[in-house]
Formats: sequence, structure tokens, C-alpha cells
Amino acid sequence: MRFILHEIKLWFKDENTEPKNYKFLPDKVNVITGDSTTGKTSFWNIIDYCLLSSKVTVPTEIIEKILWFGIRFTINGKEISIVRKTPSNGSVSADVFFALGSFPDKPTNNKEIAEIKAILDEEFGISDNLRFPFGKGSGKTTFNISYRHFLLFNSLTQTIIDAPETYFDTTFYGKEEYDNALSHIFDLVIGVNDMENIKAIERLQEIENGLRTIQNQEKGNQNKIKNFETEIFSLIEKCKAHNFIEYSDSFDKVDDAISTIKDIIANTKKVAENSKLFSEINILYKNKSDLYAQLNAINQYQREYDLYKKNLNKSADSLQPIEFLNQKLSDQLVNSYETKLFVESLESSLKNIKANLSKRIVQPLRVTGDAKDLRVKIQEIDKQITQLNEIKKNYHSEGEKFIVLGEIKYAYEQILKKEIVKPIDTIKLNSLNEEKERLLKVPQETSEIKFSMKTLLNQSIQRNFNQLSSLAKYNNSRVEFSSERMILQLIPDGEMFPLDNVGSASNYMFMHLCLYLGLHEHVLNIEQDHIPGFLFIDQPSTPYYEGKNDDKAKLLDAFKLLNSFVGYINVEKNKHFQIIMVEHASKEYWIDNNLSYFHTVDEFIDGKGLIPNEIYNN
Repeated sequence: MRFILHEIKLWFKDENTEPKNYKFLPDKVNVITGDSTTGKTSFWNIIDYCLLSSKVTVPTEIIEKILWFGIRFTINGKEISIVRKTPSNGSVSADVFFALGSFPDKPTNNKEIAEIKAILDEEFGISDNLRFPFGKGSGKTTFNISYRHFLLFNSLTQTIIDAPETYFDTTFYGKEEYDNALSHIFDLVIGVNDMENIKAIERLQEIENGLRTIQNQEKGNQNKIKNFETEIFSLIEKCKAHNFIEYSDSFDKVDDAISTIKDIIANTKKVAENSKLFSEINILYKNKSDLYAQLNAINQYQREYDLYKKNLNKSADSLQPIEFLNQKLSDQLVNSYETKLFVESLESSLKNIKANLSKRIVQPLRVTGDAKDLRVKIQEIDKQITQLNEIKKNYHSEGEKFIVLGEIKYAYEQILKKEIVKPIDTIKLNSLNEEKERLLKVPQETSEIKFSMKTLLNQSIQRNFNQLSSLAKYNNSRVEFSSERMILQLIPDGEMFPLDNVGSASNYMFMHLCLYLGLHEHVLNIEQDHIPGFLFIDQPSTPYYEGKNDDKAKLLDAFKLLNSFVGYINVEKNKHFQIIMVEHASKEYWIDNNLSYFHTVDEFIDGKGLIPNEIYNN
């Protein structure tokens, strides 16, 4: 990916001060040189901040003087300007100006950070093909890749430039996140679609879970079928125990057993009809009771009538003397009106009684007939009850069978109500197995590609290492990048194992330069889309100045390596690459030695620095 940083611009809080511009050339080693504590290192902090870092790394003394930071660059043929307001209270600003083209005169917030990041993601080649390596239907990877991850390979900071065990400054960007991302991003950079590998591994886990679910379902189905068969055959044994079927009957198939149970249950209705015997006996007893009630009523009536007739005869007998007295002795009775009335009344009553006694009584004869009929009916009922009771004596065992059969029927119905066996999705099963077989090849294929890409990467690193003259001790040595430790290892000529220690900080500085230059050379060779073709280098002279070892020959060797690299890429590879370097060393190093690809951007000497003195000291 071609990337050219054209300009860094600073707008100051002092409105009376003109903005400050720093301009850079393509296909050059652009150097800002000068004294310590002049703000040189802050160039990368500013670039990173304008590329929408979520951390504040710009020094406070610079933040206090600057209102807006801006960078203008070309990426994939598009000129872009990003201007971001200075941090406030230790937090990054959300105010950003974005434009396709030049800087504004006065920046204003015109675009959301999320929108700008989406644009940059696209320019860095982070498309749906990368996020969804097997299509959107399979989902994206759990690793949320961003263009900012690739900046790890564009910045050789002062913190790590001579560190023995650290070759990528993850701490600068966010250690935990970038440490976790480093191996995946590195593979992408060297030409291995590790996102495909990541997603393949993730998808394989999903497939295994899906297959396990189907297997568990099938296992559950088998258990359900086994339990179903066990319960059915258990009912068959119960049927045998109660003589519903012959004990010698055998059933090899559960369907035959079910059919037999259904036939037995179908006979329940017949048994239920036999059970009416008990209700019929109860009805007969009730009818008998009703007949006895009627018969008792008739007998009561007969008794009362006979008593009435008897009493009437007694009354007639008691009145017989009145008639005699009235005929024979009337002249001797007291001849008074009241006496005559009394005697006549008694005589009248006697006549009435005689008349009633002489009448023909029909009612008692009909009552007697009714009673006779009732007794006949009672006898018939008693006969039926006797007969049914004889049947009842022999039916107790049938009743017990009916109860057992009811239990069998209920148990069978409960078995049918249990969860139905749901057939497994064989189409899905076959599809998952086919996908699994295909994805299992991805790590193997990825491993093969990774081996090939690492071999090419090591060749590019070796080419740069071979340009050095300052490591005579290690002439003919082999360099090899360890993706397990993320460091460059040096293997002396004739040795099989790498050195644990390559010596001085100067040696490690050279190792770092060779790794970064070799990495970018490899990226350009394979035309990888995700890493920009530029490199920021923070003071290769650190091992010499900090160690008070002003080894000009070694430092010049480092500068010659950078110069030859840009020339090699530009001339022999016909490609483009830009280096931005901040350095203590004076420009005479590259001027006096005809390092034609070096370009001095600015010199921070004699009190000059990133921020003009009149502003910095104000």
C-alpha cells in the first residue's frame, strides 16, 4: 500500500502566531535532526494522535501551546487531511476535521471519529473479505481488526530500537490489546490470511458444538426409544401376569407388542359392560324397597279399616237398648221434650250404623289384590337378586382384572404422552461434516503458507543484514525471525542454534533496523495491502549517545543501510517507500557521505524546536 506523509501542521493557541508546517518528501529518508528535548520524538506522537489514537502520548508542554494538530498524506492515490483538536484534561479530543484534499485555514469539527476510522479501515484493506473470511453467513471473527493495529510495523520507537527482547512497541499503543493482536497481525502483514485461520478455528469450534448437539440429540433419541421399548415390554409382562395374554407369548418387535396392548385395551368396553351387574343389583334392591313401602302402606290401611269396622259394631251393640226402650217403655220415660230429642237422636244414630254395616264393602277387596301383586313382584325381584348375587360371587376376579386393565391403559397413554422422538437433521449433519473436513485443511494450508512467507521474509531480512559492515564478527551469520517470541535471532555461521545475546545495544539497534527494513521489503514484494509503505525511526544513534560512545562509523553504517534500502526499493524494485527519522546526529553525516536519499526536514539546534521559541517560552 503506497503511503506518503506530505505535511505535519500545528495551529497554536496564540491566535497571533502563524501555524507551523513540516513537509516531507516521498521516496526519501526525511530527517528532523537536533538537540535533545526539542520535541523530535513528538513527531510520531502527533502522527499517531492524528491517526485517531485513543491515548494521549503528546507531551503536556506541547499540548499547552497547540490548539490543533494536523497531518496531510496520500494513501492509495487519495490525498487526505486529518486535523484533530488538542487533548483536554488528559483526554483525547473528539473534534476532528477530515477532508479529501488540503488543510483548512481554520480547522473545525466536521466528522465523527467512527466515520473517519471506517474510511481508513477501507484504505488499509480491512474489508468484509477480511472480517468475514468465509462469508457473512459464517459471521466475523472474534478478533476485531483495525487499521491502527498495523501501525505497530510503521514505528521503530526510541523505547525499543535497541531492546534485546522487544521488537514491537505494543506498550505505546495499548499493551494488552496489541500483545494479543500481534501474532495475528504479523501473519497478515507477511502474507498469511490469519483471519481465515482464526475464523476457521472459531468455525470448527462452532461446528464441533453443532455436531455435539446432534450427537446428544441422537443419544437422547436412542435412550428415549430404549426407555419406550422397556416400558412397552413391561406392560406386556403385566398383561401376562393377569392372564390377558398367554405367558408363553413372545414379542421380538415392539410394534407387535404395541398392537397386542391395543387389542387388550379395546376389550375394556366389554369388561365395563359386565360391570353393570353391580348397578343392576343396586336397582333391584331399590325397587324391592319401593314395593315393600307400598305393601306396608296397604297393610296399614287394612288394619285401620278393620279397626274402624270393629268399633262401628261395638257402637251398634251399645245402642240396641235405646230401640227397646223406645218401643216398650216409652210411656214410662220422662215425658219431656228434651228427653224425646235425646232418645230420637240415639235411635237415629243406631239406624245409620246399621245402614253402614249392611252396605257391601268393595275397597278392602281391591287393596287385598294390590297387596298380592306387590308380593309377587317382590318375589320376582328376590329371585333376580339371588341370581345376580350368584354371578357376583364369581365376578370379583373379573373386577380386579378390570382395575388392572385400567392401570395398563393409563400407563400406555402416559407412555404415548412422553416427548416424541425428533429425528436428527441429517442434511445439517452432512453439511457440518463436509464443512468440518474442508476447514480442517485450512490450518494445514495456513501452516504451509506461513512457512513459505516466513522463508521469504527471512530472505529479505538477510539481504539487509548482508549490507552491514559494522558487524564483522557476525559475517556469514544467518538471521531468522521467531514468530513464537516475536524477535529476530542471529545464528552464527556453522551453528545450529541462535545466540541468546548478540552483544551491545548497537548490535540490537542494527537487528531492529534489519527486521523492519526486511519486513517492509517483503511486504512490497508480495504486494500486501494492509501495511503502509513508510517507517518512522526514532534516533538510531541512541546506543552511541546514551552510552557516550560516539562511534561514527557504526552510525554511518546505519544511515547507509537506510539510504541503500530506499534506493533499492525505488530503483531496483520500481516501488515507493518513505522513511521519517528523528536523530541527534547532524546533517553532515548524510551530506558529506553523499547519501542521496536523505532529506533534511528541519534542524532543531541553537534553541530551535518543534514549537518556535517565541511561543514555547511565552
